[in-house]
Amino acid sequence: MRRITIKLEDVSITARLLDDAAPVTCQRLWERLPYADRFTHSIWSGLMVHSNDHPRLDLDVSRYPLVENPVGFIASGDVVVWPPSGALAVAYGPTQFRWLTGPWVVTKVAEMEGDIEPFAALAYRMMFEGARTLSIGRDGAAGPTTDLAAGAKGRLVEIEYEGMTWIAELLEDEAPEYCQAVWDALPLEGQTTITHSSGEVLHFWCTIPEPKSAPKPSPRILPVEYRGTKVGVTSVAFDPKSMRGQHPGDLVWGATWNGIRIVFGQGRFGGPEGKLGRIVKGDIGAFAEKARRIPWEGSRVMRMRRYSG
Repeated sequence: MRRITIKLEDVSITARLLDDAAPVTCQRLWERLPYADRFTHSIWSGLMVHSNDHPRLDLDVSRYPLVENPVGFIASGDVVVWPPSGALAVAYGPTQFRWLTGPWVVTKVAEMEGDIEPFAALAYRMMFEGARTLSIGRDGAAGPTTDLAAGAKGRLVEIEYEGMTWIAELLEDEAPEYCQAVWDALPLEGQTTITHSSGEVLHFWCTIPEPKSAPKPSPRILPVEYRGTKVGVTSVAFDPKSMRGQHPGDLVWGATWNGIRIVFGQGRFGGPEGKLGRIVKGDIGAFAEKARRIPWEGSRVMRMRRYSG
């Protein structure tokens, strides 16, 4: 497993190359390292910084948008390449790669490891301070390994599916009504299907009583500071819990339907919904492999219970 070191001024972070998912793109990038450029903040794609003098990757784009490891929804810490130009971008929050005409498919080549908050704080300041030099080198040391379940603040639930188990944290600070309703309903057992309009999202068919008080969605308002002074507030800023986006491992429950949706890949559930939890322990890739078999093999039983440790 190859790793790279991404350095933005004095902040360094390790990223794991996704050689299995994008072997050609990763190898072309690897061959052109070390690489450095003046990166600027995106004006179309949200919480992302991108290259301007792109690395020459010489990728075959004759079948674009059919490219290696294609993604549309990009998570915090993702490193992506736009194959037609070789443009390199690093996301520090949930976003899409966009231009004037709308979203574009990109190849995801790496994922940052460890705490990305120092990188995100510096990248966010680029909206005020302009371009910064970002460099990428080979052989980054492995980032710190963290047991996310051990550091979780919310209550934990255990998901059992097809002979494997995963641990999810309930995001009680963000969605207290949803989380309490699910917790009170445990243990749960039901069938699983795909969703017909939302991409790689699994539907866990179970019955959850309506919360005693209806959830009150509100934007997450965060202060914005520049050089130690508060300059305003925003609902779009780096969010360690990525509450705005939906990404693999997220648990979602909506107000107009019952049951729980679990995002396992490139998917996004539309309509009124609330993110109530996220998988913090267990192989998301293995979960995705099982979920992707549903269109071929049909429904399977899932069980969810309170985690006892």
